[in-house]
Amino acid sequence: MITILKLGGSLITDKNSPHTARPDVIRRIGKEIFDFWQTDRSPLLIGHGSGSFGHVPAKRYGTRKGVYSQQDWAGFAEVHAEAVSLNHIVTSILRECGLPVISFVPMDEIKTVNGKITRWDITNIVNCYSAYGLIPLIFGDTIFDEETGGTILSTEDLFMHLCHVLPEKPRILLAGLEEGVWQDFPQKTKLIGKIHASENEDERFIGGSASTDVTGGMYEKVRLMKELVRKDQALSVSIFSGEQTGNITKELKNIPTGTSIVL
Repeated sequence: MITILKLGGSLITDKNSPHTARPDVIRRIGKEIFDFWQTDRSPLLIGHGSGSFGHVPAKRYGTRKGVYSQQDWAGFAEVHAEAVSLNHIVTSILRECGLPVISFVPMDEIKTVNGKITRWDITNIVNCYSAYGLIPLIFGDTIFDEETGGTILSTEDLFMHLCHVLPEKPRILLAGLEEGVWQDFPQKTKLIGKIHASENEDERFIGGSASTDVTGGMYEKVRLMKELVRKDQALSVSIFSGEQTGNITKELKNIPTGTSIVL
């Protein structure tokens, strides 16, 4: 079984301060993953969000909605540069922690039409974790689109496609700042322990994001992840806080700490 772990942008950056990473947090997470990986070499793929690197210029230029003018293209390039900049930081720190991560740049690999992935050869990604003993690392990025010029695919968008095409169903772990999915965000007094993807629960109470997020925040995460589980394309999904030391280790060991999405 492959595990797909996302390090949320809210976790690895200060989303309220542009272009500000949290290297100490990334390093602590890297050590947690490494300690687990030393004893359990089951397949692992890591993705990360853009946080205060990509989301700020993405909102300013409206990149996710399409790229048409020269100014739009300048914004497209800026968003990509910011996303890659953070990826370099994450890659470097995780490798310092002993993890054999290898980064794949989505813009180089993916083509879309109206925001839907039409081409992505994942052969090298699968070979990395299945044959080479490496850990693929992907991230939300700008993408050239045949209809709208360009767009942005979030890390969850990438996970959605991977679940369609991977040779086995993964489990998905989404590590962010929040303890899980709150029924009363932003008051945050009622944590939802379990969400049943097979039930038509009212999701209107689920908030978006407390800071700049052009890809939909918590509401969109829950919607996309429920769809994956409901269609039997993911074994399970866990949304939890990576801020608390030990949570990522527990989740990798299949010990829930936040909100689980199940059938």
